[in-house]
Amino acid sequence: MSSVANGSIIAARARLAPTALKTTTVALLLLACCLGQDRGGSAPSYAFQISKILSRERLSGSLEYWGVCGRDFYPDLPRMESAWGQEVSSVDEIRAMFAVDSMMQVTQGRDGKVRMVETDVPDDLLNVKIHHLVFPVDYFGPHSAMWAVLKTPEVLNFRIEHNIGPKADWGPGFAFEGPLYKPSVLGELNDVTVAEALDYVEQTYAGFWFYENCKDADGARIVHFGLYINPPPAPQGQAKH
Repeated sequence: MSSVANGSIIAARARLAPTALKTTTVALLLLACCLGQDRGGSAPSYAFQISKILSRERLSGSLEYWGVCGRDFYPDLPRMESAWGQEVSSVDEIRAMFAVDSMMQVTQGRDGKVRMVETDVPDDLLNVKIHHLVFPVDYFGPHSAMWAVLKTPEVLNFRIEHNIGPKADWGPGFAFEGPLYKPSVLGELNDVTVAEALDYVEQTYAGFWFYENCKDADGARIVHFGLYINPPPAPQGQAKH
């Protein structure tokens, strides 16, 4: 092969190298985006299905998972689908709903609590120890009780120190919840974790609290909390729907 031909091939390869690098970079970015989009994506309506299932056996529990920040709906629940309704127990039915989420484990503890937990979710914030917690008697409703837990100095300091957003939740503000006829969560707790305090709220409001982790556009970690209350249990003997 002539030196002219060799020079042409080398020049062509040099022109293709940047293009190949750009293509590889784009492919990796698309893969990362696709992997992120695999988390979450279920509409909030599925939460009411879980509450209805828990209500049948008068159960409560918790949901810990990774979602995607910035979706058009809130909360962004983990991947799930409606169960067939032919499962033996409520726990089995919830397991069937989460069968499409390979990271989700559904268990029931000795205390009866149903735990729905993705295995790669950081539980650092849930394990923060609150030294003294008083539920204000003049605040009503489940969300006010949750704010009492999440606005404790230990929780706020941990979120600030570890840059866990949203930053709007870092302030000491406390939201009042009406109407006044809602039951109050009463009592005081000492040396409890955030998870234990949220479980205590469920003694007044049976249901399940959720703990959603996601990353914002800058890669910063965001954590959302919430509580879904179970509907009244159906009369005994009524068929499942």
